[in-house]
Amino acid sequence: MPPPPPELLSLPTITLMITITFIMQATAIAFNSRTIYEYKGNWIAFLATISLAFGFVVIQLRRMDVVTGLLSNGLILTGHVLIYVAISQFIGKPLNRYMIYGLAPLGYIGLIVLALLPPGGIPLITMTQLAGFPFNFAAAYALYLVDKSRFKWGAYLTALPLMVYGSVTIVRFLTGVFDPRAVLPGPSASNLFDIMSLYILSYLWTAGFILMISQRLQSDLHELAMNDALTRIRNRRAMQGLLDYQMRRVQTEVKDFSVILLDIDHFKLINDTHGHHVGDIVLQWMAQTLQSALRVQDIVARWGGEEFLILLPDTSLEEAMEIAERLRELVEESIVGGTPILLNVSFSAGISNSKTNRNVNELCKVADQALYIAKQKRNRIASQDEIGISNKVEIV
Repeated sequence: MPPPPPELLSLPTITLMITITFIMQATAIAFNSRTIYEYKGNWIAFLATISLAFGFVVIQLRRMDVVTGLLSNGLILTGHVLIYVAISQFIGKPLNRYMIYGLAPLGYIGLIVLALLPPGGIPLITMTQLAGFPFNFAAAYALYLVDKSRFKWGAYLTALPLMVYGSVTIVRFLTGVFDPRAVLPGPSASNLFDIMSLYILSYLWTAGFILMISQRLQSDLHELAMNDALTRIRNRRAMQGLLDYQMRRVQTEVKDFSVILLDIDHFKLINDTHGHHVGDIVLQWMAQTLQSALRVQDIVARWGGEEFLILLPDTSLEEAMEIAERLRELVEESIVGGTPILLNVSFSAGISNSKTNRNVNELCKVADQALYIAKQKRNRIASQDEIGISNKVEIV
């Protein structure tokens, strides 16, 4: 008789491929963890992948006695638990104590109990899947609920394989309950399906997690480039882009916009008298106070030093004057919070409008000239209309 045809999909070969794949994926995650070490969860993801890899390494020993089976299933279960921990830490979600201190220990206890029972009963892999799939679903659900604006596609790509493989483990668990022989170690359609699913989905999980790291890093770098490090509001570079956009917008629309350029009065005296630490607190307090008192559409940025620029879209010069005066009174009547002493501050501001200043440089220059006038007396507001009057007075 002719020899039987070779197996196209050998279970030991596929298991070995998965082991190598997990090691390669763990190496990729470890590289990202080493490069971007400040993100929580990276090293836990590395340990999760390594745990899964060693779980399949033990299977490769082909000594499926009680100890080997218990060790391999324990490592695989640990990998599923650590994936949940890694994702929770990465997205900043608190761990579910009932899962970590309740479900996980019960899973390990269940493995030990099954290993001590006479052979021929429920396979160990059935317990591994029963205890492991809630962690897959919990991790996927956490990614679904998180604000994914910073790493949306990475979150989707990570959640999808976890959800799919969680579904696969449910099917495998039910199969093991009704037909334990179908999930016993060895060549079978059920084992082949499970191993191929894990092989394919592990690629997607690792790719999704690395993509989340990359997208989060890109978002953080953009935030650093566009936000002031001290006050956490927009910086001059970001505001410059917003002003350019507003100036292009008013070319085709009727309403103009205004800007308020304000400067904290006697700020140098605050630094010299109370120290730069108090000066930093004043800057932070001013940024928060202005931001909380402005309209939703208004944007405040730190323009430089103790200067702040406020963008008021669709706002006339008269409306901007009213807003600036309201802000001036609010700051004047408030006590700076967070300082070791009672401290009041005030500001002076200059206002310009795009109706008479048709480019950004001219708009900011006029606001700066109006601010110069306001600072002659301090704690007051000056509009662009006062520039011409002031010049006439100086000539006389």
